Amino acid sequence: MKKENERDTANSRTKDGYSRRYGHDYGFSGYADNVYSAAGPRRSFQDYMLMLRERIWYLIVALFIILFGSILYTVTKTKVYTATAKIQLLRDDPSPLQPMTELEPNKILGIEDFNTQIDILNSVTIIKRVKERLKADELEEFMAPYKEQTMAGVLITPIEVLGKNRKVLPQRMGLTVSISFTHPDPIIAARIANLFAEEFSDYNQMLNIDSSIRAVQALKERVKQQKDRVGELELQIAEYREQNDAISLDEDENTMRADLLQLREIKLREKNRYDGFLVRWEQIEAYREEGKNLWELSFIASEARVVALLDQISQIKIKIASLSKRYREKHPVMVAQLNALKESESELETAVADAANEIYSAYIEAKKNYEMASTRLEEKETELFKLSKVRIKYNSFLRDKAVEQGFLQALTARMTEESAQVNFKKTNVRVIDEAFPPTRHSSPNTLLNITAGLFGGLAVGTGLIFLVALFDDRVKSTMDIEETIGLPLVGVISKIKKLDDSSKAQMVASNLDRSVTEDFRSIYSTLKLNYKVDDAKVILTTSTIPGEGKSLVSSNLALTFANHGEKTLLLDGDLRLPNVARSLQVENNKGVISFVKDNAGLDDLIIKEVYPNFDILPTGGKSKNPTQILNSSEFREMISELRKRYDRIVIDSPPLAAVSDALNLLSVSDGVLYVIKFNAVSHKVITKNLRNIKNSAKPLFGAVLNDINRNLSFHYSGYSGGAYEDYYTDQDENFKRNG
Repeated sequence: MKKENERDTANSRTKDGYSRRYGHDYGFSGYADNVYSAAGPRRSFQDYMLMLRERIWYLIVALFIILFGSILYTVTKTKVYTATAKIQLLRDDPSPLQPMTELEPNKILGIEDFNTQIDILNSVTIIKRVKERLKADELEEFMAPYKEQTMAGVLITPIEVLGKNRKVLPQRMGLTVSISFTHPDPIIAARIANLFAEEFSDYNQMLNIDSSIRAVQALKERVKQQKDRVGELELQIAEYREQNDAISLDEDENTMRADLLQLREIKLREKNRYDGFLVRWEQIEAYREEGKNLWELSFIASEARVVALLDQISQIKIKIASLSKRYREKHPVMVAQLNALKESESELETAVADAANEIYSAYIEAKKNYEMASTRLEEKETELFKLSKVRIKYNSFLRDKAVEQGFLQALTARMTEESAQVNFKKTNVRVIDEAFPPTRHSSPNTLLNITAGLFGGLAVGTGLIFLVALFDDRVKSTMDIEETIGLPLVGVISKIKKLDDSSKAQMVASNLDRSVTEDFRSIYSTLKLNYKVDDAKVILTTSTIPGEGKSLVSSNLALTFANHGEKTLLLDGDLRLPNVARSLQVENNKGVISFVKDNAGLDDLIIKEVYPNFDILPTGGKSKNPTQILNSSEFREMISELRKRYDRIVIDSPPLAAVSDALNLLSVSDGVLYVIKFNAVSHKVITKNLRNIKNSAKPLFGAVLNDINRNLSFHYSGYSGGAYEDYYTDQDENFKRNG
């Protein structure tokens, strides 16, 4: 009864969606609700650190190569010197006239003007002007370090050298600019930096004067055009006023708005009246369809005639009830009262019908009045809209005229001012600091190069590690199993110390490695949360390829079941390469093959009480045709008999990628536990081999990740590790004392 209740609870969890996130029902419900979030597993910081630690040599080699290269580059590179001159860009043109406005933009009013000046300083024109300032001997000395340099097979030119080695650095939050030049000769570097500052100042003044002269001529032409534009707008306003009677626009618009407000109130009043009668009429129709008496409606029952008739009918009915005690129905007195009752009821029906018709008439009238009010309101809104359009265009003409007149006045004033100040134009560039020959070289920067090599090596090495990890699809983490493969992770098994196969197969019994023993106890606890595992007597363990620890998991899982009081049988299902008898150091002279071929009895084949509650059924040798044995009726009869004798039967089957024997064992098993070795098998191979199991009716209880190195794979330290060693010790001592 208890198991049925637990099964019902687990079933309800499954229906609620606890086990559906992987797209298959693997019989794994309760655990998923506790462990997995709704968003699914995600790669954590520990996963990335695991990648780094696995391939640390990639990082070390990349760091060494790049750091050594940066040091070699620093040692062999020619030393160069950087000289810097500083200039200031003035916001206002230093003109003695101090005009209120200025047409030529030689003021710096914002970031755009400032950037324009920087672009001019960076232009090829300034470079050419600097080159022209150099004398022949200066130019030869300047180009001496670059004689052997070429660009695409062509000798480098002075302009290219000037552009490449010059740097313009605007100062943040200010109007000062640093002009630096780099050259192997510090004196030449200072000379060129100062020439750039001087040429920029001279060129800026020349542009201001030339542009101002052209701007004054353009202003005169623009003033003439603006006068014509103002006259044209005045003519258009006069014509429009005549066509649309623009003088009375304000008065008409106010009148229409008042009418519109009144019509809206009328429409609202008629709408409320219409809604009231509509509700009453709908109630009347509803009562008629349902066969109810209309006088039950409050607004019908309140009619004076209806009230009188209802009272009259009530009185007659009372009188009839009183007379019925003395007379029979055919007595003249009774007949007279019954006729009076019929006449009153007929009059009541007529009165109710008349009241309903009056309500219908009022409803029709209210509907017409509401529609008429709506139509009048729409017409008035249309008229007001047309008038508003006329008003908008008229106001637009007036605004355009005011703007154009103001613009004409501004143009005339600015033309007068600009004409007066052309001869007083000055440059808005001031040299603050001249460049001096530097005493220390600026390149190579030893500290910067070594730091760049260090961080560059780390970045390249880390990127190389993640690039390799991207193409490495071997299973390494919980995310790989749960999200990529689609299996819930039941537990992990720590990497076992250097022990022989026999010791590994009996780890739970011998407790040589307490953390591994606890791993299997954790797997047992997790499986018990799954109601399908709780009902499963025959559990099939398999893997993808040989050497993943499938037999290790089978034997120790069976021992764990036995330690928890369940009578358990470990059955060797690998008839090609049997391993259970060898690893547990028992005889393999008789077993499954003997039962199927020789009709031997199970009591003679089972090796009993290898450990308390733990029996073994070996293969009894090797078979050349294991498929025939596993699909035989004798084998199924044997499993059926074993189900009656044992609480748990763990079948150790061959790996899926090697042979198909595990698929033949599915028909006699209640579910499958899949063993995956850490960093050994790719996602693609596992998914391909799991396809047949997933398509079968047998549930997949989940996956066990085996051979986790606790020193490297610290992501799994939550399952086992040295931090809990004292706890394991105390627990083992209690287990020994309590049996």
